[in-house]
Amino acid sequence: MRFTTGLAVGVVIGWAIASRMQRQEVEQEARREAQGILGAMTRHPSTQRLGRWARENLQRRLEPGVDDLSMN
Repeated sequence: MRFTTGLAVGVVIGWAIASRMQRQEVEQEARREAQGILGAMTRHPSTQRLGRWARENLQRRLEPGVDDLSMN
């Protein structure tokens, strides 16, 4: 009887550990894939152009003495 109980407990614990490890592996793979897509998007020339445009626009608006109706 003890052997059967020990075997059942061992199988349940092993199954729980294996399923948790598999879930973590799937999550890591999804993170790696997302980072790959994000990296590709940030390297794209149109994204870089948009970032440059936004940065220049913000810097221009932050300069003192710039008269902009939208900021008044």
